Amino acid sequence: MAGWRWPAALSGTLLGRFVVRLAGWSMLVVLALTAIVYSTIYDREEREALDSLKAHLLERGRTESAIFQLAASNMELFRDRFLALYADPAILADPDFDTFFERGADGATRLRQQYFDSMVGPDGIRRAGMSGFIGANQKVISDELKRRLVLSYHLLAEYGPAWHNRFINTTISTPENAMIMFWPAFAWGREVEADLDMTAFSVVRSTMFAENPDRHAVWTPLYHDHTAKAWMVTYQLPVDYQGKHLINAGHDVLVNDLMDRLITDHLPGSYNFVMAADGHLVAHPLWMDRLRKELATINLKKLGDEGLLRTHALIRDSVERRKSDPGPDENVWIVDDVADDAYLAVTRLDGPDWWFVARYPKALVAAKAHQAASAIMAMGTAYFLAMLVLVFVLLRRQVADPILQLKNASEKVAAGDYAAVADGETPLPTATQDEIGLLARSFQDMAVRVREASDSLAEQVALRTEALDAANKQLEEWSLHDALTGAHNRRAFDADLRSVFDLAQRQGKASFALLMADIDHFQAYNSAYGEAAGDQILRTLFRVLARQVGQGDRVYRHGGARAAIILTETDPVALEARVRALLDDVAALALPHQKSPHGIVTLSAGLARFKQDMATPADMARLADDRLAAARAGGHNRLVA
Repeated sequence: MAGWRWPAALSGTLLGRFVVRLAGWSMLVVLALTAIVYSTIYDREEREALDSLKAHLLERGRTESAIFQLAASNMELFRDRFLALYADPAILADPDFDTFFERGADGATRLRQQYFDSMVGPDGIRRAGMSGFIGANQKVISDELKRRLVLSYHLLAEYGPAWHNRFINTTISTPENAMIMFWPAFAWGREVEADLDMTAFSVVRSTMFAENPDRHAVWTPLYHDHTAKAWMVTYQLPVDYQGKHLINAGHDVLVNDLMDRLITDHLPGSYNFVMAADGHLVAHPLWMDRLRKELATINLKKLGDEGLLRTHALIRDSVERRKSDPGPDENVWIVDDVADDAYLAVTRLDGPDWWFVARYPKALVAAKAHQAASAIMAMGTAYFLAMLVLVFVLLRRQVADPILQLKNASEKVAAGDYAAVADGETPLPTATQDEIGLLARSFQDMAVRVREASDSLAEQVALRTEALDAANKQLEEWSLHDALTGAHNRRAFDADLRSVFDLAQRQGKASFALLMADIDHFQAYNSAYGEAAGDQILRTLFRVLARQVGQGDRVYRHGGARAAIILTETDPVALEARVRALLDDVAALALPHQKSPHGIVTLSAGLARFKQDMATPADMARLADDRLAAARAGGHNRLVA
């Protein structure tokens, strides 16, 4: 391979076309294979990515829903136990209410302090962390309510500590503006304002028959509790007996861990966020600072994020469709976000009406497919290059080099260097005993014969070419001159005016002027002296003009008795002086003209200098003609400049 070079000259030959076709088909095979692999890999990666997303969301949904499910399960247990005890009138027939509660000077009734601090009950078990409150608006507390509250206290003291490892507190509220709470960290019932009416706020109000006739459990929106310094939602389960609303059993559920896992626990390249079905943003890694500042969920319309609004609409539509066709997997489903070029894996969290969403860019799928396709492309290209090298190695000596020699020889012949081929100075594969050798020997013989014929023909062509050039030059000269006066004609004038006009425009300055001159009363001269005399006057005047104009100026017969002169003088004063001198020189000839008021042959002339605002040479010629007409109208034998 040492010294090998690409035979560029073969690109138009049979071998070149063969190589091009080979390269083309090879690349088509490589591209087709790459496309098939890319499509296959993309489909596989898409399936795997979506399966991973579903598995991730399924696990996350179960994990995040567990606390909400546990809250509901706890409160259902509390409800069943409460109703079983409440339905038996022998239980706590005399609840000894005053042992537990005391009315303060502010009018509110509160659970005594020792139940929060620490005390041993009749059963010998130490109780703590309990507080209770009955609003000052409850002036009279019925025996039935007292029994309800004491019963709630006993059950809460029993269950609250057991549930405290998963829930910050457990609360029992009543429609009569009363609440008992197990919350060891905060004596809420002792601290709350006496005039607080809990039934006026949405948490308790949403459990009452007026707003909750179906008697379903209530989840509050996400909020940040200032006392607990934590994100939480509240679960309230209305407990009724024989059509009467007795209590609400509830937990405040901390979701700090959910918010933290949202940021940290996600598939590579993806991120998670939580939306409420009612159009609020619950958690999002890009909006956590705003959520912490607001200390509550944010309405998506208020947030102003068009992408999240569109995402919410997509998920909402998918939820509506799934109501009629839930599909094979009812827990996790995929939404194709075409506008954002991403997949959205969605699962509904049990409890609050929240959607847990994982966003996975399609570009991640494409990147893996691209990587595999690139590997296939690289291998295919390597195979293609190896094949080309093999073809060149095999065909170089037998085909490439001999054809290249023939090509070089043909270029010599095409350039007229027949001797270099005929005398053997240009290498040819004449020694080979195949078709190429036969062609090379025939080509060399042809070069010898062509050289001999070319030498003879060259002598004849040289003689005829010389004569033809002379004739062409003469014809060209005749075509640009007036036969009568010998001056340049109208054709030469149009070409030269266009040339100097274009040059002046490019240079941006006045570099020439145009003079139009006419013999005064020339038709009258012809009538008086005859056309032959008129022709002689024309020849005389044009010789005078040609002799008197400066170097670089040129005189043209524009037509009839009119002369056009392109003047290279640019100074206005000098230019006008030169033109007046021309008119004076003609008058000084004193050629008789009995039909002229001046008695001699005279000229009238119009002068126009080039200006940048002239659009075409014709504009300049018209201006000179107009000034010539003005000179004639003004009495002849004068210049208008």
